[in-house]
Amino acid sequence: MLNKLFFLSILLIGFSCQNSPDNSLVETDKKNTPGNQLTNEIQAKVDKINAEAESLTVANSLSYQHNDGSSEEVFAYLDKDQHIMKIEEKFKNGKTGDAGIRLFYFENGKRIMSVERFIDAEKAQGQFRERISFYKKTGEVTSTMERKAVYEEDLEKVEFKSVETYDCSMEIAENVLNQKGVFATTFQGFASDGPVDYLIVGGPGESGYASALAVQYADNIFKQLKTNEAKMINTPLSIEFEKMMDERKLEFQVLTGLKIVAK
Repeated sequence: MLNKLFFLSILLIGFSCQNSPDNSLVETDKKNTPGNQLTNEIQAKVDKINAEAESLTVANSLSYQHNDGSSEEVFAYLDKDQHIMKIEEKFKNGKTGDAGIRLFYFENGKRIMSVERFIDAEKAQGQFRERISFYKKTGEVTSTMERKAVYEEDLEKVEFKSVETYDCSMEIAENVLNQKGVFATTFQGFASDGPVDYLIVGGPGESGYASALAVQYADNIFKQLKTNEAKMINTPLSIEFEKMMDERKLEFQVLTGLKIVAK
């Protein structure tokens, strides 16, 4: 069942609810790190969110791919009152080679911490970078600390150092969750894998990201799209989906609901 909720005055639509993914949490060792009373208070709140992760509902976006090798997928973690406590963005930049995750933590709808852990191919010669920023209620960054290592498993052995404040943008994660811009769910055609048809949705044009959903039934809307495929390209769609696992333990997306949105 799809839920609809407001996040930072933006309506989140078209996501699938599931259990927390195995690699959803990034543990960060804060021993011997720069800090003050405010950052310590924020860290305590984040630790509590992570400790209660199993009680949170997870709503995930579509999994998007781009022709240049980029990919995006976002998870929103909600408490029992449907308040977003954490957002996780898994990303790969096909142009720069950067790849990893970004985590955003919230209190009363306000971002209080961001954590990035990724291969920094563009600016750190392929080293792993972990960067943490703390935020005031006004949204202003109060402090940033980071550490780098050649191998990801060695990050835990490196102490954090204070660096110039860095505001980690949530724009891409928001657009993915809201299916906006290059992550819109417009009709982009069909693909087949033997007996299985896939509906392709995504942002229009070459800049758009795409996502494939296995079609397990053919209703009148599916038939309309199939019959008029070329004519219906870029038609806005409203979709519902579920994540499933095949016999090879490979995850795929299954279309469970489809509507044409009036332009």
